[in-house]
Amino acid sequence: MLFSPKSTMRVLSFLTLVLFLATLALAQPGTSTSQAQATNAVVADNAGVARAATPTKDDKSYRIGVGDLLDVRVLNHPEMSRKMRVEGDGTVRVPVVGNITATCLTESQLSQMITEKFRKWIREPYVDVFIEEYSSQPVAVIGAVDKPGRFQLQRRVRLIELLTYAGGPKLDKAGHTLHLIRSGEKDLCSLEAIPQASVPTEDPIPQLLSFKLKDLLTGSVDANLYVQPGDIISLPEADQIFVTGFVHKPGPFPLNTKITLTQAVGMAGGYMPEASKKKVRLIRQNPNSNSRAEQIINIEDIEKRKMDDIVLQANDLIEVPNSAGKVLVRALLNAAPSGLTNSLPLAIIR
Repeated sequence: MLFSPKSTMRVLSFLTLVLFLATLALAQPGTSTSQAQATNAVVADNAGVARAATPTKDDKSYRIGVGDLLDVRVLNHPEMSRKMRVEGDGTVRVPVVGNITATCLTESQLSQMITEKFRKWIREPYVDVFIEEYSSQPVAVIGAVDKPGRFQLQRRVRLIELLTYAGGPKLDKAGHTLHLIRSGEKDLCSLEAIPQASVPTEDPIPQLLSFKLKDLLTGSVDANLYVQPGDIISLPEADQIFVTGFVHKPGPFPLNTKITLTQAVGMAGGYMPEASKKKVRLIRQNPNSNSRAEQIINIEDIEKRKMDDIVLQANDLIEVPNSAGKVLVRALLNAAPSGLTNSLPLAIIR
């Protein structure tokens, strides 16, 4: 059956009206798929802390935290634009809208969230959020590194990368072990499940993680962890031995490897002409005590292989006298009766 030209025009007009209404409905604010996803991208736990939808394992996006300073800009509405700091409860106070939870969100997610709130007062709002000051994710590196200091994380960083920012280890002083002190506080933006309000919050238990510096520098995956906010990375100085008396270069020397008595004298530049090898004094601190044991050693017996060379221990002090039995820099011993590992100053990071 054929339609008349008049009927055909009526059908076409009806179809055009249907398409127009469908397009108009899809264009209404808050009904598009992308807007729905943006609205559902943030969930709040029972403790009142908002977080983004669970990030992927490889997500390195910075998550806003308490103390960060944000610059919120609303296009064509300077009266709504301002800088605001994230309060202790994790919220920011937005003009007209009120408090909005910002912690654990990215800049993009928070801008979407504020945009949705502004739709009640502004036609087609456009909001940008920028982090002006990163203050919520501090970490510190102390000890035998070239540039000890505090660092603010702006993304996820692994241990070896942070150590590089601190200038790397001082090879002439650094020990063999690196320590990571972790506060034990739960990361509210981690991949773990959201805790229930009925579960009591336990006091955080600090953790001490230790790694061989060699493993870290050679790329061990187990040692190269991601750093968490609040972590303190400590690289202690190596244990030391001390050589004083009639040697050319008296002073402390790092005990990085096994060192014998004669090797230590060699590290100190060797004997001065007036030195006596027959009465070299080895002073060793007794374990778990402030007392010291002294041993007189004839180096010539070691050189003639009449006795074994002595392997030194941490904090050993070797005194090389002259023929009259006198020793230079004798005050070095009395200056530190409780041990000599702390004789060098340690910078305080403020």
